[in-house]
Amino acid sequence: MKIRHILLILTAFLGAALLVAVALQIRDELLEYQTAERMVASNTVRERLLLGTEALASERSQTYVLLIGQRNESNGIMELRDVRRQVDDQLNAAERAITVTQASLRNTSSSLTTLSRIRQEIGTLRQQADGSLGLNGGVGGQEFAPRWFQEATRLVEELQSSRMTILQRERPLDPVLRTESNLRAYGAILSESIARNQALMSRALGRPSVVGGLEIDAVSRNAGRAGLAWELIDGQMAVPLSESVKEAISTTHEYYSSTFAPLQRSLLAALLGKVPPALGPEEWYDLTGRALSNIALMQRELLRSSRERIEAELTRARRSLVLWSVLLLLGAAAVLASILVVRRRVVRPLESLSQAMLRLADNDLDIDLPRRPRADEIGEMNDALRVFKANAIQRQRTQNEKQVLHARLREAYGQLQKDLEAAAVIQRTMLPPSSRVDGVAFHGLFRPSSLIAGDTYNVVRRNDGAVGFFQVDVAGHGAAAALVSVACHHALSQAILTRTQGTPLEEIAVQINEEWPEDLPYFTMILGEIDSRSQRASIIQAGHPSPLVIRADGAVEMIGEGGFPVGMLPAASYERLEFDLGPGDRLFIYSDGLVEAEDQAGEQFSEDRLRALVREAAAEPSSVLLDRLDDVLRNWRGSETLDDDLSVLMLERLAERIPANAVH
Repeated sequence: MKIRHILLILTAFLGAALLVAVALQIRDELLEYQTAERMVASNTVRERLLLGTEALASERSQTYVLLIGQRNESNGIMELRDVRRQVDDQLNAAERAITVTQASLRNTSSSLTTLSRIRQEIGTLRQQADGSLGLNGGVGGQEFAPRWFQEATRLVEELQSSRMTILQRERPLDPVLRTESNLRAYGAILSESIARNQALMSRALGRPSVVGGLEIDAVSRNAGRAGLAWELIDGQMAVPLSESVKEAISTTHEYYSSTFAPLQRSLLAALLGKVPPALGPEEWYDLTGRALSNIALMQRELLRSSRERIEAELTRARRSLVLWSVLLLLGAAAVLASILVVRRRVVRPLESLSQAMLRLADNDLDIDLPRRPRADEIGEMNDALRVFKANAIQRQRTQNEKQVLHARLREAYGQLQKDLEAAAVIQRTMLPPSSRVDGVAFHGLFRPSSLIAGDTYNVVRRNDGAVGFFQVDVAGHGAAAALVSVACHHALSQAILTRTQGTPLEEIAVQINEEWPEDLPYFTMILGEIDSRSQRASIIQAGHPSPLVIRADGAVEMIGEGGFPVGMLPAASYERLEFDLGPGDRLFIYSDGLVEAEDQAGEQFSEDRLRALVREAAAEPSSVLLDRLDDVLRNWRGSETLDDDLSVLMLERLAERIPANAVH
């Protein structure tokens, strides 16, 4: 084996060892990132199950007191219907959360099966309860009440068991997150104990003279469980929790210990001593309702804190993964540079001298010898051949200058590539991530035709409660269009935020069009807003493709007729288009890069194909619809590249939010 081979092998081996070490670290970071993703998914599902459990417990109590005749029937039935809707909404949300997070969580099929069965059993119990209440012509509320309470309690316990099973599968490692999970579990025990006594004590207070010892024992056990839950909660307070969480727990505990618990003990003592209670069933029901409301607020504060901590951990893991990936790339570049240096500084001079000596041995005096003054063995070998290198020196110098120039050109090209990649990252960070703003959920799809694009969009919450949005498509491609899109993004975002109430949207479009410099390319856009206080929305269409409205029942409508692009005609006018956007309706805004995407034969994707695809997938969630659209477009193109920038913005009007104090 020759010396040059040994040197190259050693250099490559050391570089490979470095890269393997970094790759192993990347693997660990990837595992941490995947763990954080699973924790986000687990927390989302457990949050929905917790809210569903609280709502079902509230339905259990309200139905029970109606069955035993302790509440006004007309008002109670109206409240019961509202609570039933809350239960259905929370269980549907939990089922959707489990379905969406199936890729991240393990063994979700059993949870989905349990939820489906619980929903069926709730429906059956409701029919029987309605019959006993006389809503369906039945009778016998007093007789059915114990069975209703028992079966509903079993379903509540099954929901709690499902939530705890998911928690055990994805147990958080962070001590604060683990403590908050424990606090939510103890809070659920506390809430369930009080909710049970809300119903049982209402029955006992309604007929105190005939209340049995078993009923009083059940109430006492529930009160004991509530006290134990508070002891467990107090035992967790040594962990450094956030101030808002501590305040929520302190407020709830103060009301419980100073008001609720003493009154509950006095009522129990009155029932045991056959003394007329100080409260009636309705006053007791309202009192426990306030206690449950305080616990619900405490649970929501815990959920919010855990959600923020898990999302922060996910962000940290993502950044760490990106950092180590960059280090891997830099390490690979360093290894390659080391190999090149060894080859240039050692291997190549040895090869050159070896060849020169062989040719000099053949009396070839025209051989080109490198001029490298060195104080090592290679320099001494080179000095021995100086007699024959006069003409070769100039040629070698010229060659060296060319190599330096090529290296500089490669460096300049590499720097330009890095700058473009950095610009692409910055441009993507300007786009809002999928989120919810004041009852409006939005999702986006962004695929530039090169590293940077002339498309952009944004969703902005205004101080008056309206949700503003826009999508822009700058004429042309590449860096120029991208820079203009950044300017448009900033200008439109500021215009939405600083727009005074009562200023028409069309004035924003007219002002930007009038002030747009003539030497900049024009752009098309959709500018609009959604009124969170009504079911109306409005848009300004400036040369942009007509958006689609996907109704909650699956119908698809196209709105708008075009308009003039901004920057094309200084005196152009714009009209505002208003339309209904009710709960479950979605607005689908897209750039022309979508419908003008061509297949291998040069045929465009077209608006007809887009509408057909949207109708077919109208029942799917927005994120799933966008993923499906992306897959269909890639298959249509037959490649991963695009001839034009593509962006899609979907906005969905969500159902009315339930006030926090409505969940017990």
